[in-house]
Amino acid sequence: MAADYPGLLLLSRSEALRAYVDLVLSEHGIPVRHFDLAREGLFWLLEHTPRYILLDEDLDVDPFAAATRIRHVKRLKEVPLAVLIGPSEKLRTTAEVVRVVPLEKPLTREKLLRFLGLSP
Repeated sequence: MAADYPGLLLLSRSEALRAYVDLVLSEHGIPVRHFDLAREGLFWLLEHTPRYILLDEDLDVDPFAAATRIRHVKRLKEVPLAVLIGPSEKLRTTAEVVRVVPLEKPLTREKLLRFLGLSP
């Protein structure tokens, strides 16, 4: 049985993004677990259920393919899942099809907190 994780799972190769998300969420007492590689994050999800999931488009695999795999896991279907994307209508449309929240780069405190339901 998977253990509940009270924070956010972040899959991103960007150290700056990871540091920024850590900083913003630490102010709200929300822990962040991050992985550079999608595979590592997906393996972690086998045994954990995070409260939120954020995938960076600059991942080692297509973030929408990873999101689709996550959405196929019954216990993860209701976990809020967002993909951080560049400003592109095509990417926003893909996010809608995959049923994930598109967060447009650059990521701001307001966008992140809105995704988490903690509007500033």
